[in-house]
Amino acid sequence: MLMWQGDIRMNKARFVWIGLSISVLVVIVYAVLFRETNDRGTINMEGTGMTQKLKDRETYKNWMSLTVDKKAGYEDDALNGKNYPGGDPFVMKHNGIYYLYPSTHFNLSDIRAWSSEDLIHWNYEGIVAQDDRLKMAYAPEVTYWNGYFYMVTSPGGNGHYVLKSDRPTGPFTVETTNVGMSIDGSIFIDDDGKWYFYYSGRNGIRGREMTTPLTFGTERILPGTSMNHWTEGPFLLKRNGTYFMTQTGNHLMSKGYRINYSVSKDGPLGKFVTPYNNPIIINTDNGFHGLGHSSTVLGPDLDSYYIVYHNNKNPVAPGIGHDRYFNIDKLVFNGDKMDVLGPTNFPQVVPNRASFYTWIQRDGVERHFDKLTQGKSTMMVSKTGTLESYTAEFNFKAAWESKPTEGGKPLTGVLFSYENESHYGMVSVHVLEKKLELASVIHNESRSIAVASLPEDMDLTKLHTIRIEKDRQKVTVYFDGMHKLDAEMNDLAAGRIGYVYEDCVLMPDYTAFSDEVNGSSDFDAYKPVPGSIEAVHYLKGNGRGYSAKQKPEAENPFRPEDGIRIDKTDGNSYLVHLNHKGDWLQYNINVQEDATYGIDFRVRGQNKAAELEVYADDKRIATIVVPPTEDDPRNGWVKVKGIGSIPLHADLHTLKLKVKSGEIKLLDFNMYKLGMEMPYRSVELTKVGNRADGLYSDWTYTGNWSISNQGLTSAPGVNSMAFTGETTWSDYEVEADLIVSKASLQDDVGIVIRASNESTHKDQVSDALMGYYISFASGSVALKKLNYNATVLERANFSFQKDKKVRVKIQAEGSTIRVYLENSPKPVLQYTDSDAFTTGKVGVRSMANATAFFERFIIKSLPEQP
Repeated sequence: MLMWQGDIRMNKARFVWIGLSISVLVVIVYAVLFRETNDRGTINMEGTGMTQKLKDRETYKNWMSLTVDKKAGYEDDALNGKNYPGGDPFVMKHNGIYYLYPSTHFNLSDIRAWSSEDLIHWNYEGIVAQDDRLKMAYAPEVTYWNGYFYMVTSPGGNGHYVLKSDRPTGPFTVETTNVGMSIDGSIFIDDDGKWYFYYSGRNGIRGREMTTPLTFGTERILPGTSMNHWTEGPFLLKRNGTYFMTQTGNHLMSKGYRINYSVSKDGPLGKFVTPYNNPIIINTDNGFHGLGHSSTVLGPDLDSYYIVYHNNKNPVAPGIGHDRYFNIDKLVFNGDKMDVLGPTNFPQVVPNRASFYTWIQRDGVERHFDKLTQGKSTMMVSKTGTLESYTAEFNFKAAWESKPTEGGKPLTGVLFSYENESHYGMVSVHVLEKKLELASVIHNESRSIAVASLPEDMDLTKLHTIRIEKDRQKVTVYFDGMHKLDAEMNDLAAGRIGYVYEDCVLMPDYTAFSDEVNGSSDFDAYKPVPGSIEAVHYLKGNGRGYSAKQKPEAENPFRPEDGIRIDKTDGNSYLVHLNHKGDWLQYNINVQEDATYGIDFRVRGQNKAAELEVYADDKRIATIVVPPTEDDPRNGWVKVKGIGSIPLHADLHTLKLKVKSGEIKLLDFNMYKLGMEMPYRSVELTKVGNRADGLYSDWTYTGNWSISNQGLTSAPGVNSMAFTGETTWSDYEVEADLIVSKASLQDDVGIVIRASNESTHKDQVSDALMGYYISFASGSVALKKLNYNATVLERANFSFQKDKKVRVKIQAEGSTIRVYLENSPKPVLQYTDSDAFTTGKVGVRSMANATAFFERFIIKSLPEQP
């Protein structure tokens, strides 16, 4: 929190601001005088659209309905042929098939499931659990371990039961009494095989160790997981040693139901921190809102992660209840930074499949594999080979005599990077020793690389999964999702995959490989616009995804094979250098609608201005100025608004950012729709409006507002807000006259700017919107940043005289907010936000025990720069 610290600090801030303003002015003048004519004036989209490209791809669109199909044995099911709600969706992957378990429909005492090969087309599997204790079963989640499937669910939200089955489609039977612990239970198994249980709470997510799949240890509240209100829907993902916890907050029936994530380096029950780019899923627009309760699953390409969540079609309609639907969007990663390509509700390209995949028990061995014999060992080697970097997945179980023959040592394992019988890699499971071994065979010489122990109770007659991630640097091995082995294996490159076994009978099944590894699928994925794009997620390949005149002096810490400089930030994410004229980065984008878009850049060390040419499908469509700015010392970067606009057609495109002058160190950029009409409103709030209740139809109201000859005011006892304008409004000035009759630090009144994603519900966080709030209270005025919480950015003393009119002027320009009072030429508050909201509506706000009258309200664009 940054507080008012007197004239010295203000003078320094003004000096810095004046210096930056002069630099910006010079750049803008240059851009206006010397840029090409089609960069200004009428928007020209000609030639920028591949209008049929999206139509030529298989797509899906959120939100999606689940259908109850007729199945044998369920002919009398009253839900046959009807849609089923997709609330609290949980998806697990097992043997190459996805299984979806939503919360149970009202008043039913069963749990149902759907299956899919691709995460998009879902087949109804019927009732998988049925018991009187399961009435309205909340959020069933299923974990596979050592041959059995364990389901946790909280019927009616009244504590959890654990169920068990030997199949993902049941029947599941109840194995415990009600073990309590609130709602939304979720299980995580760490790399050492230890189990953890997470569930919901008011001060954040709770966690417990589990000594067995049916028993639970002591409760711990996890710091850094609270969403300032009731917090639910936890899910833990471990990736590259970092724990990512997603959680949902606000009231289920509010439009502002949303998803955050937290990150821990301290273990599954350690301290979590909340990254700056939260929430990762929120939307409060009519028709697609109430987004929350997610789970995460690995995609069919073996490399992408997808987040599934629900929307609530009627979150505020009385008597409607839970009208929820299923949604899926791609997760992307930049080091320890996680983001969602969404939320989307316009057509998206379906998830990619693996380069090669088969279910051997269904398709047979001969179709895709050659069978070889080498000594006592039998090998199955795929007829298709990988590229040099890839991910492979193997699912199998084995059978052998209860007493192995004397001298026999049952062994099963997988082959990778197989060039020939004398050159390959292998991961072996030593059955009797419960040991996993990574080895290589080079020129017929076998060498053990690394060894790891498996849990003592591991039963190899049950289905297990080995996953291999191989890039140009190392090989990483997972067993049943647990990270077990990794090593440098430079002698291995591209090759075929397969199985090896001896002294046992092997029963392999789903087997696949993908030419993606360790998040490389993020690079060519289509990024939705509007939306945020990580700079390091440019397309693969020199001359395709990037071009740089100077190669990095040292190997990059991320994408090390690329000839463009990449650095690591203090937050363990990565940024790209564009150091020379002509350097460029290119991305795949999916544009939602024909519009003009603004762009914000998150940069480091932007001491001088830069100009970037913007290309869509190799046609130059705009030039954007990146103004000079100072880094935030806390973050080591700053978010800056680009000067200019970008016209785009709705479709799939490539987007190229090319340096015209200067240089830029880019962490990410955000593209957002701009309004074609400049902001303007002028309202005399002492006059009755054009609605039947005397209010104005171009405003939206929450709470209880009325207009009298004193102005617009809200009734006491309820928090109230009113908004006008568009979320696409960017830079503007607001002038208002108000009378503050009663206010305090706890119950204040004021003006909201750059507001978006506002929500209302009787039981939700009080600061339920994203934007800035100029707050008036007894003896002070404050600038607050609202993001479903409130952070005071600046505060100044100001003496309000009761019932006396105060004139306020607020300017929002780029990342800077200025507040003027009583026609003073100097701002009483001025703040430059390093992570600014740059667009949004204008509004007024009055807390429950405050009283104020808003008399005059004028909104207008800031004077156009020369």
